[in-house]
Amino acid sequence: MSTLALHLNKPYGYSCQAWLAVDIADRYFSSMYRVWFATTLNPRNNGYSSNPLVLYQELDQIVHSNDLNHSRIDQLRFRLTNWITGTPLSPSGLAPSDVADLTAEIASAPVAAFRPQLWRIELANIHITRLINLGQFPDEYQIRDLIAPEFEVIAE
Repeated sequence: MSTLALHLNKPYGYSCQAWLAVDIADRYFSSMYRVWFATTLNPRNNGYSSNPLVLYQELDQIVHSNDLNHSRIDQLRFRLTNWITGTPLSPSGLAPSDVADLTAEIASAPVAAFRPQLWRIELANIHITRLINLGQFPDEYQIRDLIAPEFEVIAE
């Protein structure tokens, strides 16, 4: 099988996920996750916005200090809402009532709902056809259909 590990010449990918995004995927999308990842925990050639370690540290500090007005929280609310309301990033199949409920839930979620999880993705378990190269940075990729056996949470 042609895997991401063989293609990228790395055994693992790393991603930072907000708890609320994971919870929504668990409840509405059969625990199928849309994630971006890097092949190193701290990719120095990526920007801060595409560095799993930096994002984890930033979200951890935001949640710890309950920084409601931090722009990262606004950005996560915006991206989650776009995912749900049917932009090209959104999976299909949500009922209009689900979209309304989730949009309200995201808008009113406390800062603690954005607590970070750091994931290690087992690239040897993922076929190359599932890889999306995002292109902005040299070590920035996406998988739109990651499932639980393909990753483990290494920090919460």
